[in-house]
Amino acid sequence: MFLINPTAGKVGASALLLPQIRAAAERVGIVPEILVTRHAGHAREITESCAASKEEVRIYSCGGDGTMNEVLQSAAGHEQISVGCIPCGSGNDYVRNFGNQSDFLDLDAQLAAVSFPVDLILTPQGYGIDIYAAGIDAQVANGIPKWRRVPLCGGTTAYTLSILEAVCSSFRHHLRIEADGISLDGTYMMLAICNAQMYGGGYCAAPYASMDDGLLDVVLLKPVPRLRLPGLLKGYRKGLHLTPSGEVTQAFRPYLTFFRTKWIDIQVLDQQPLITTLDGECSPQMKLHAEVARRSVRILLPPKLAQNTPVLQTMGE
Repeated sequence: MFLINPTAGKVGASALLLPQIRAAAERVGIVPEILVTRHAGHAREITESCAASKEEVRIYSCGGDGTMNEVLQSAAGHEQISVGCIPCGSGNDYVRNFGNQSDFLDLDAQLAAVSFPVDLILTPQGYGIDIYAAGIDAQVANGIPKWRRVPLCGGTTAYTLSILEAVCSSFRHHLRIEADGISLDGTYMMLAICNAQMYGGGYCAAPYASMDDGLLDVVLLKPVPRLRLPGLLKGYRKGLHLTPSGEVTQAFRPYLTFFRTKWIDIQVLDQQPLITTLDGECSPQMKLHAEVARRSVRILLPPKLAQNTPVLQTMGE
């Protein structure tokens, strides 16, 4: 089943994908079901119906991260559903965790995809597969659409410009943080609770995160002097703030805290709602909770990526 979001990306996905899907399916002798979503939440509703049927199904989300997020909400907890992604959105952060966008646009490879069980992030706002970010990151996510309308401002460029705009507002929050054996109280400008590695149009928040280790990689950033911020952001984008053993690199040590945990609770102490973003879906919160939903959804990866992806630690079936 292919679920196509016709409003995803700068060019409508329907006209481009429909003939490509049919041609690829004909080459392997299958007749797929192809549905074009009609409204926000429609992909979730369709997936919910598939879950209720108990029938084994492979659902390909054809859109951006938001469409993928809708499918995951209803696919979680249903082993008979495997979820694939054909990226047609503006950011496409999910596929960056595994390879290039072109790897996922190869429909012949998609129809031969391998199924893997992976962890999700469970929050009161729903499930996420990538990153649950809060503070300046979410403020940045809200600002990205404006910058993307500027000529030549693609995914990473729009994210960087939105960050620079946000930090000029002297953004910070007083937070109390509790996790597995960890208790912190301090002022932070940025935090990311990571099941995967990439977000924000190509920023590598958790360079060694795995979707199959039963842990969340947590990155906390204290306020950074504005003159130092551009250099640190460049290193953060490349994932240079952490070593493979989980130590914070020297340039980031005055500002960054990192740990791994199965769960985390965060309380805002300054009475100003914290803007959060779960795989790009934004909302204001005074309390945050996130925990690992162990191997709660199956994802589909093209064979080439399935053989060599550091985001997963176990092989599929």
